[in-house]
Amino acid sequence: MVVYKEPEPTRASKANVSAFAESIARHVGYEPETSIEILVSKLGGGIAYRNPVGDKPESIVVEPSGMFKIFLPTMTSMGRDKFTIAHELGHYFLHFPKIHAVDPTAGMKAYRWVEDDNPDLQRCEWEANWFAAAFVMPTEIFTRLFREGGKTKVVSVLGVSPKAAEVRAGSLGLPA
Repeated sequence: MVVYKEPEPTRASKANVSAFAESIARHVGYEPETSIEILVSKLGGGIAYRNPVGDKPESIVVEPSGMFKIFLPTMTSMGRDKFTIAHELGHYFLHFPKIHAVDPTAGMKAYRWVEDDNPDLQRCEWEANWFAAAFVMPTEIFTRLFREGGKTKVVSVLGVSPKAAEVRAGSLGLPA
């Protein structure tokens, strides 16, 4: 029987997590203008949809082998789903390797919504968010698109939600 562990934070800075995300995107050949679902498949993962009430959507389950499944809610936009997939990939690339290094027989389960009284899991969520933002909206491409046509151009070219584009602009010091 597989034991599934919770993610543990890397404690890396936001800048380091962002740089790591952009390097992983280059390494796996991901282009932000393309389908992230195809990448999930290439990495040995799958995507499933769950009812947002009671089924814990917005999560990832990673097997000891590295195979994984990302769960999405049934009632969200494609732009929101893209960010959520990248967020779960953040857990996969940032947090699963730590678990696997300590116990190669263990898997990992990470859920987007964590308890307020668990600062380590909250930190893991921040790290996964930082990863996701840089992965699907890399600094150079995002900045160029934003300067060309604002949030609207970013949303249309990168396929992210308006809120994700707005938050990313703010984090890069661009006027939202």
